[in-house]
Amino acid sequence: MVGKIQSMPAKICLGITALIMFVYSINFMFFADCYSIGGDSCFAILDNKTENKIGESQFWGNGAPETAFNGILMFGVFLSSMIILIEGPKGKWTTMIPVSIGLAIMAVAVWTVDKELLEINPAPKYVVPLLLVLYVLSYCLMWGEGVNEGLSDYKPGINVEDKVALSALVVLVITGLIYSIRMIFMAEGYIDEGFSGMTFDYDARSSGQGPPAEISIIVSGALLLMYALFAAITLTDGAKGKWSVLHPSMFAFILVTIGNIVGVIAETARVDGNQNMINLATGPAVMLLVLVAYFRLIPEGMEEGMTFQGNPLETSGVVRLLAIFSVVMGILFAITSLVWENVG
Repeated sequence: MVGKIQSMPAKICLGITALIMFVYSINFMFFADCYSIGGDSCFAILDNKTENKIGESQFWGNGAPETAFNGILMFGVFLSSMIILIEGPKGKWTTMIPVSIGLAIMAVAVWTVDKELLEINPAPKYVVPLLLVLYVLSYCLMWGEGVNEGLSDYKPGINVEDKVALSALVVLVITGLIYSIRMIFMAEGYIDEGFSGMTFDYDARSSGQGPPAEISIIVSGALLLMYALFAAITLTDGAKGKWSVLHPSMFAFILVTIGNIVGVIAETARVDGNQNMINLATGPAVMLLVLVAYFRLIPEGMEEGMTFQGNPLETSGVVRLLAIFSVVMGILFAITSLVWENVG
């Protein structure tokens, strides 16, 4: 297949990171409720090991909606890795550098924040640094295969001509940076702002509706930073060939929107408080901005060199993929929400 990674060590390293990211993203997207209560009488691929001690544990039953959101964003990062594995590494610094930065922030956070929680469930303390090392190693191993093509010529500036797309990307970058900086550096204040004065009884905690841990918010910020940098690179380097940068964003925020809709119907979404309502509306807004930017920039070369399994892919093929993906994932979200309601 033309363009595939030639280095077997690079394939292995990137393949392992993709697999781990996939497992965690599926677990968080579909089983966040059960994850948050330590797998108590329900199914989760992985759980946070907390026990049903509402009077003793500050972590049991907390942060399921935020965990699900993180899983969706992780799924987009997984897709970015799969694009490199399947379609080749040429010029993919545009995704690998932002992802490396986000993973580095997460690796620091899991060793410095919420130490009590991470003593209960220490897996993230080792999994996230492992992901970072393997991902960066795969990037370095592909230097001879064109992964940095275009990086030496990168001169940041406004390199998008379409005014509508330009406006959409500017909003995405600014909004993404504001959210990510607040979440990474002011996570405690972010939580206080969203949950101040709220009380959570046993029923709320038993369905994962307690307030999120600080580490969950920092992970959200690190993941959002990746997507903000995707938009920034598209804006400052130009649209040519950036399909591989924006595809993960499109699919991820379509999932965010589907998750929000299903969450509202299933009454698992955060709807209390101004901050949570703003967050609920932001996901669909970001999805629309990404889609607008992508399709408006097709005349500027957005889809140049676009392939699917090594074969050229047309715009109509992208639309079909988005439609099929939306329907399938919508059904899966609905099914897992229904199952959770029956089990809970």
